[in-house]
Amino acid sequence: MKKFYILLTLLILPALVGVIYFDLLNITPKSMNFLYNSNGDIMKSSPFAPSFKALFGVDTASKNMLFEVLSGYRITILIIIVISSLSVLCSVVIGTYLAFNRKTTSIYSIFSNALFYIPQSILAYILLQPLLYETIDGFTTNMQFRMIYNIIILTILMTPTTTMLIKESTQHILNQDYIEAAYTISPHDKHIFIKHVLPNIQTQYLIIFLRICFQTLLVMTHLAFFKIFLGGTKVCYGPACEIIERPSINDLSSLLGFHSNELTTNWWTFYAPLVGILYIFIIINLMSNELKRSILKY
Repeated sequence: MKKFYILLTLLILPALVGVIYFDLLNITPKSMNFLYNSNGDIMKSSPFAPSFKALFGVDTASKNMLFEVLSGYRITILIIIVISSLSVLCSVVIGTYLAFNRKTTSIYSIFSNALFYIPQSILAYILLQPLLYETIDGFTTNMQFRMIYNIIILTILMTPTTTMLIKESTQHILNQDYIEAAYTISPHDKHIFIKHVLPNIQTQYLIIFLRICFQTLLVMTHLAFFKIFLGGTKVCYGPACEIIERPSINDLSSLLGFHSNELTTNWWTFYAPLVGILYIFIIINLMSNELKRSILKY
């Protein structure tokens, strides 16, 4: 488990640095309008590609992409942890109930299994687009409402498939011989769950949690390519608009979707948040694999 805690530190550390820099110290990075040479002469105006003075480059708004990614990283980690925690909590309650009451599983199983074949990103787009995409008359709701709605919808979409995973894991434990023996001593389901099921399934819960974190970020990234950004998409409908759609919150997925149109021009503004997202994906996958190996040891 030592490797797991090292990976956890690598996952949380950039977010912690971002919180200290932007929230506790309340530092606002300076705009980089021009790139100077050693003599102090202006070489180029923003945007400009990655260099020693700006490792991730600078976008058209003169923002250093390193700080943009660092700021977005802390928001992204917070959001996927909140959504995944809510999803796993709901799934544990429902999945455990279904596992202990097998007669009630058929309808829910049919509904949940159907969601395995329907892309969650498409469902999320259908449910989120009417509220998160600004109309010509502006938003009809405030930022807090849109954020809560966004979190609730993604939690609901993640819960059914997660519930079935937890139900199957719980049933696997309930089918063990020692559970039948435990029922002869105490026939109460609550006692069986707390004393016999929970100690043997905690690591499985954590693996499922990491899987939902991965899936949540993936869906958020897909939505960003559809220009459905976290917290709402600000839309300019005027004839002189240089930027038509921009995010309300600059999390990593929104930054990626926002700069996707610059892939063939200012490519670094797209790849900078992509690196952050891939970093999260890789760390989460390695953490999950480490937990699976720890289960196999026992």
